Amino acid sequence: MKRIELKLYGHTALLGRAALSQTVALQANNGRDSADNAFLPSHANINQLPSAVDGTGLMAATRIATPFGPRRVDELSAGDLVLNADGQEARVCHVLTAPAPRDAYMVRAPYYGLDQDAFVGPNQQIVVTSDIAEYLFGEETVMVPVWALSDSRKVLHAETRSTDLLYQVQLDSAAPIKIGNCAMAALHKDGVTKGRALTTDEARCFATEHRLGFRN
Repeated sequence: MKRIELKLYGHTALLGRAALSQTVALQANNGRDSADNAFLPSHANINQLPSAVDGTGLMAATRIATPFGPRRVDELSAGDLVLNADGQEARVCHVLTAPAPRDAYMVRAPYYGLDQDAFVGPNQQIVVTSDIAEYLFGEETVMVPVWALSDSRKVLHAETRSTDLLYQVQLDSAAPIKIGNCAMAALHKDGVTKGRALTTDEARCFATEHRLGFRN
């Protein structure tokens, strides 16, 4: 049984409980639904749920850039304003949550433009400008899943607790979301953040070159 809540502007109402055999709010890019991590609308209009890829999202303490200063992602609600990676205002449409996986990662500041250590899901994409990407794909700037950046220095495995959640934000802008000067993929009204996102095979190639000694 799943507990379904709607939270708007700081008020939470229990809408009921439902048995879900499959997660309708979480759909991978390859068309398969995942029931492993149930993204549910904790701060959302439940009648218009977006889809989020399994293993994506930001831990609660991650501070998102807004026009009024950084705010924790778990404090954001539908209708709030944040800053996208272009420095423009974007409005939050939904905030989805899912249990954090055991294989989460810590991305250490100040690498990748972060102004804080960021704890994210393994498939969360970071916008990276890199000689590796130029060499492999002919494009200098790409979106790389965080697991492909793991190097035990800038990006490390992180322990999570059973109560930890990942938060995935949907914006009305297609630009990535801004965390310090780091750009990370978000959701937007027409799908996922626009940009050159690496496939799984491409990400494996990137990870191999990254571990061989290239530097971003």
